[in-house]
Amino acid sequence: MSGRGRGGPPQGRGRVAGSDPGRGAFRGGNRGGDGGGPRGGRGAPRGGPRGGPRGGPRGGAGGNLPRYQDQYELDVDPNNGVFTPPNETLQAPDPKVDERENALIRPGEEISLSGLTLDEYTLPARPSYGTQGRPVVLRTNYFNMLIKPDAQIFRYELEISPQIMTRQSQANQNSPKVNRRKTRRLIQLLIQNTPPLQGPGIATDGIKLLFSAKQLDLEGRSRVLRQRYYEPEEEGPGPNSTNHQIKISEEGSISVQQLVDYLSSPPGVTSPTFNKGEVLQALNIVMTRTASNNPSVYGGGASNKFYRLPEDGPGFDLGSGLVALKGFYTSVRTSTLRVLVNINVANGAFYPAMNVLGLMRLHTPNSANDQTSGLEGFISRLRVSHSYIHGKRKIKTVQGFAHPIPKFKHDFPPFGTSHTIKFQCTELQATGKISVFQYFKRKYNIELRKPDDPCLNLGNKEHPVFVPPELCEVEPGQQYNKKLDGSQTSRMLQFAVRKPAENARRIIDQGAKLMGLSMTNPNLTEFGVKVAPQMITVRGRILPPVPIQYRSGKGPKTFTTLNGSWNMAGGTSFSDGRYLRNWTVVKFGRNDIGALDIAKFREYARNCGVGSDEPAHSDGILVELRTGKFNQESDDKAIEGILQTAAEKGMKVLLVFLPSVDAFIYSRVKFWAEVKFGIHTICSAGLKIRVKASPDNNFKPPPGAVSPDYCANIAHKFNLKLGGLNQTLPSEKMGILRDGKTMLVGMDVTHPSPGSLSKSPSIAGVVASIDGRYGQWPASMRTQEGRVEMIKELEEMFGERLDLWQKTNKGALPERVIVYRDGVSEGQYRTLLVEELPQIRKACKKRYPGGKGPKISIIVCGKRHHTRFYGTNAQSIDRSTNTKNGTVVDRGVTMEKGWDFFLQAHTALKGTARPTHYVVILDENGMNADGLEALTHNLCYLFGRATKAVSLCPPAYYADLLCERGRAYLYQEFNARDNATTTTDQTFDWDRAPWLKGVHAALKDTMYYI
Repeated sequence: MSGRGRGGPPQGRGRVAGSDPGRGAFRGGNRGGDGGGPRGGRGAPRGGPRGGPRGGPRGGAGGNLPRYQDQYELDVDPNNGVFTPPNETLQAPDPKVDERENALIRPGEEISLSGLTLDEYTLPARPSYGTQGRPVVLRTNYFNMLIKPDAQIFRYELEISPQIMTRQSQANQNSPKVNRRKTRRLIQLLIQNTPPLQGPGIATDGIKLLFSAKQLDLEGRSRVLRQRYYEPEEEGPGPNSTNHQIKISEEGSISVQQLVDYLSSPPGVTSPTFNKGEVLQALNIVMTRTASNNPSVYGGGASNKFYRLPEDGPGFDLGSGLVALKGFYTSVRTSTLRVLVNINVANGAFYPAMNVLGLMRLHTPNSANDQTSGLEGFISRLRVSHSYIHGKRKIKTVQGFAHPIPKFKHDFPPFGTSHTIKFQCTELQATGKISVFQYFKRKYNIELRKPDDPCLNLGNKEHPVFVPPELCEVEPGQQYNKKLDGSQTSRMLQFAVRKPAENARRIIDQGAKLMGLSMTNPNLTEFGVKVAPQMITVRGRILPPVPIQYRSGKGPKTFTTLNGSWNMAGGTSFSDGRYLRNWTVVKFGRNDIGALDIAKFREYARNCGVGSDEPAHSDGILVELRTGKFNQESDDKAIEGILQTAAEKGMKVLLVFLPSVDAFIYSRVKFWAEVKFGIHTICSAGLKIRVKASPDNNFKPPPGAVSPDYCANIAHKFNLKLGGLNQTLPSEKMGILRDGKTMLVGMDVTHPSPGSLSKSPSIAGVVASIDGRYGQWPASMRTQEGRVEMIKELEEMFGERLDLWQKTNKGALPERVIVYRDGVSEGQYRTLLVEELPQIRKACKKRYPGGKGPKISIIVCGKRHHTRFYGTNAQSIDRSTNTKNGTVVDRGVTMEKGWDFFLQAHTALKGTARPTHYVVILDENGMNADGLEALTHNLCYLFGRATKAVSLCPPAYYADLLCERGRAYLYQEFNARDNATTTTDQTFDWDRAPWLKGVHAALKDTMYYI
């Protein structure tokens, strides 16, 4: 076999175990056990030495991960939840910032958008700052950046030839994609080997930009350098390594002082030579230099999240072969008169550094050779190392398991093992074919312990390299970017949820140091910037509690709320309760819910104001399911069958009991009921309706003891689905909505998650109120091109909402429209007004007499930000030690030119409260700060399925729930790779998709999605 030890017959060779030409196939050296033995040094991912041994034996192919301990979790808080940094006195908010903020407000100033281009648009000026509520001083996770007046940063662009592409790009020229890891490594090698680029005055994004504190001597505007590529574990470039040409071109200099000047200038003032985005980009890359160059930190490059392994173990065990690590997010932000650095705790899922076969066992405990478990997808693209060839460590990427490749005439079955993969090997003078197992035994005296597990392909489809997993180790620091399963998500929440003071201490003790926040850090001072390591303080206010109204007797009754929560007292009911007819109960799987449970539910629902006929089946209908990935097709048919029968029997509403929390069953119930048959459903998992036993006091509930609170929760949903109204606000709390002539609208777009079919669609949703009671929010929903944030069919969807308002209000159309738009990033504010606002106006023009439409206001809602607030005394925090519900902040860390505020309307029961960020990008209704902040806060008490204030204004919240319902309709498409048996890529088929828009006609004007 030409002496190279390559697997397969001579006419179609393809390496079986990783031999380079002339080096032998199964290159080796005894590992000293099943994946055990010391690893030695890690090598530098960015060109510097990694330093130190990996530390002790790596373990074998099985076993559990060590227990995770968190020193911050174990700390005793001496301040009863108030975060108080050691040796630091509370500083008042900067009076200079207060003074400048007050000078920048523009009361009553309006801006016309007619004729404006995208580049000419500016955000509406802030008309005022809020004054309502009790004033408080809060700490926030921002740090003040100090900038030298003459600070300049020189910007250079890097052009690499040939570019380093991913293997997928090399195989598919139609989707070129740069290999970011290798490109980052190449640039670090260049910096390491080029003296003018060394030192703290150089920062790079690791892809194409380089920033210097001093102007580089390029002998002109550009210069070409050469650098050979080699991996960290290699001693240097080999004879066949690529010699890359890297062209460094000067793009100009950046005056950081111009940014400071801009932040203190009046709204609308701009400079033709100033580009805020460029300055912030440079400062962000400079800011991450310290962490990026730390060899013990994972992340960096184009990322702004950085993680470090805990000293006492691999991390927090998430189950199924993943661990969670804590890290930090950082971003340079701007506010009035100052530049700030935002640092927040980040949580990420990672592969543990361990033996690959052990990882396979953790992911699939029963058998690593479980082809249907998604194991191949789990390990695909994982970077692993082996050192069986002359004891030298080699790092490779897993392409998947060993599968026969026709052009090599492989004759082993899929998921080939060390026993089943056989090949001709003339180097061992073998007669006939030998197996992988035999090869390792004869050449390296390695007797594989687990030869029946599938081998890894560490090459590619064109040139496969098959290696037993027990000889490979997972390289540390690899983040898992796919979707977590339900159990892992629950564990991640357990890991991530930490009290405010605990997170704040972690940011001060670890995050600030990791990012190099210091007045003397040369990585910053070389660029003319310093960052004070103390959190800043800001002014906030706590808005007063909001009263809620229900019905008592023949009229409304007002209830006082406490900490954003309330209870429906005896004798009160929903403001407009509906009656439940043509309904029954369906029980999927093993379920002992019986007539007594159902009767008790009806009693509690009646107390809430939802009366009902006897269900069609007093004991419910039992439908057997097999459950599990292996039985989804048969289960789906069973679900379709019972729902079709229910529709044929005239059922309008079903109370469905699921055997457990099962996303597949839930999604298929919703699809068949709402898309195909027009039936409202409410699903309950397991026996949640029952009163739980308490082992603490040996309490055992009697038969039929159902939970009143859980029944009330179901009743809330039933009433909304049937068109009822749960709670209302007193008229004096309605503000601009008081006359009932304002239509509130919520809009959102959700995108395909990791694990979806390629080219899967995004889902756009629009909800809107139908009258002046603001309790019913029917919806429109569409699919559109994936990863597109702007709603493409908004004109039609918004028109549907106007038509229903007009139908409900005797032909009248709303005089005002206030839109709460969720999910739009800061860089898309202008795009929204250019792409979505014209569609809204077109829909209005077609329906309003003379084409004169309503006055429109648009407020963007953001939850995916990293701003957190911490109370500074006992009066500013609640029992969970978070800031109190109703806390609003509209200065100190808000936009320097615009109108925005942070509002925490809810009470956070666990973890650290995250306020919602509201940004006004259009206001034709002449609102002021107090009015909009109070309106938004008050609306958070009108979320119909809860007896507490919610964190996101209900129009946006409902739109988010609507989009999630669309995801349920496409559950199989959005979770395709979780159920895949191989890593074969599949594409969403628009012509054969089970659902693309809307629901059954019987439900289209209802809140079916609640």
